[in-house]
Amino acid sequence: MTRLTGAVIALAFFTPLVFGILGSVIPAFGLMPQIAAGNGFAELFADPRFLPSIWLSLKTGIIATVIALLLTIATLVCAHGTRLWKFLIASLPPLLAVPHAALAVGLIFLIAPSGWLVRLISPGLSGWSRPPTDWVIPDSGGWSLILGLVIKETPFLLLTAAAQLSTIKVDAALRIGRTLGYAPARCWSRLILPLLYPRLRLTLLIVLAFNLSVVDVAILLGPGNPPTFSVFLLSLVNDPGSRSVASAGALLLALGVGLVYCCVFLIERVIASVAESRRESGHRGTAMKTFRTFGQSVIASIQIISIASLVLLLVWSFTHRWRFPHSLPTEWTLNHWNGRSAEFASPLLTTLGIAVVTLLLAIAAAVAWLECERRMRVPRIDWLWYVPLLIPQVTLLFGWQAIALLTGADGKWLTVVYSHWVYALPYVVLLLAVAWRELDPNWNNAAAVLGAGYWKVLFKVRIPLLIKPICQAAAVALAVSVAQYLPTLLLGAGRHQTLAIELVTSFSGVDRRIIATLAALQSLLPLLAFCAALWMPRMINRHAA
Repeated sequence: MTRLTGAVIALAFFTPLVFGILGSVIPAFGLMPQIAAGNGFAELFADPRFLPSIWLSLKTGIIATVIALLLTIATLVCAHGTRLWKFLIASLPPLLAVPHAALAVGLIFLIAPSGWLVRLISPGLSGWSRPPTDWVIPDSGGWSLILGLVIKETPFLLLTAAAQLSTIKVDAALRIGRTLGYAPARCWSRLILPLLYPRLRLTLLIVLAFNLSVVDVAILLGPGNPPTFSVFLLSLVNDPGSRSVASAGALLLALGVGLVYCCVFLIERVIASVAESRRESGHRGTAMKTFRTFGQSVIASIQIISIASLVLLLVWSFTHRWRFPHSLPTEWTLNHWNGRSAEFASPLLTTLGIAVVTLLLAIAAAVAWLECERRMRVPRIDWLWYVPLLIPQVTLLFGWQAIALLTGADGKWLTVVYSHWVYALPYVVLLLAVAWRELDPNWNNAAAVLGAGYWKVLFKVRIPLLIKPICQAAAVALAVSVAQYLPTLLLGAGRHQTLAIELVTSFSGVDRRIIATLAALQSLLPLLAFCAALWMPRMINRHAA
């Protein structure tokens, strides 16, 4: 039974990945005429938007990833062990819980020509009595998109790095390096980063894949002419005459991401070779307090921008009148929450319904898989869970949509839930794996000696002891589901209006106060889930006591 359970979970998880690739390959070459006729590559190469959109995606994705990595390293070097470090670690989980699209909307409210930063300096310092026309958001160069990706992805990299620091004994390495006369930055570059980076590489590749292929954030913050490559492909996929072109583009996107991965590995080798020679040189370096202060200032600024973007969502959602250049609203109201509760109820309930079922299925599958692994009925395949996160969403989802159209599964509620489950399960398994594997087996043995059977041990001993990581994994699964835009859009066939769909599709044509309310509502769901993940274990343990 355990082997069968493991086989079912593996089949349910990996089969969509295979069908996703096949569902993109077959239409791209015109082998599925009932959905896409003709070879899509020739038409794609002839499109004048092809090369500019490719260049924009490479530019924004690579620059954003490099900046996020450099900021993560600077944070570790300049802030580790300080009060700023404690503040950063405490504020990272709430920022990670916020969906990308909601944070992008808050960033627009902050840095736009009529945004809060301009209002703070107008008209006294700037002399502007009306919003300036010197720049627009989004800008044609994609720099606002880069800023949005950096603000969202840096906390993800930083939290991953912070979680790995305890495994490499950072404090001891720093003490040894300082004793030998090395400056703090040299201690990090010579002793710690060579050990940390291999543990961070997979997360970095996931961030890179996301930045190169993101859709919802690119729609909100990216330019429209040309758009990024993934947004360009999205505009083609729903046109029956351009389906093969979209599938061809999806394959090229996956190939491009793979080539960028190869470039990353080559750059790693070059940097490793240079770093090895520098380590052998024995140069101690000198401590640069100015550099450390500058680094801390940049890091704190990025974090403040993130928090300010979220705060602005709430401010705008309660705003009745806020004329430029006033720094704060002159009139407040609750009408955007009360008066439109019926309008928001449908997407809210749809979002919650899909998210709750997704998290329950993800937790059940993760627990079942880890139990099978513990009983040595399935192998440990941690790296394979990352596969759907390393492949561009566009590539997989175009294929899934093609298969769903052929089988009549498009637009079904369960199809949408299934797609969310595929993206939530990797996070849940990998979050639970460490705690599940490290639980002392003597608890099981003691319960078995007292006559408890397998199921009683599982539900009365193991799960109660691991309730905290289970609740945290459930909160992450809900946050992943709430943020899913592209799976719901393509596989839902427009029949399931979630908050993510409403926010992105209505952004350009709706009052910003309503947009702010939608974004705030979407942000509140995962934040409340994380609060519940902290509260529920205490209540359960108190009740059990």
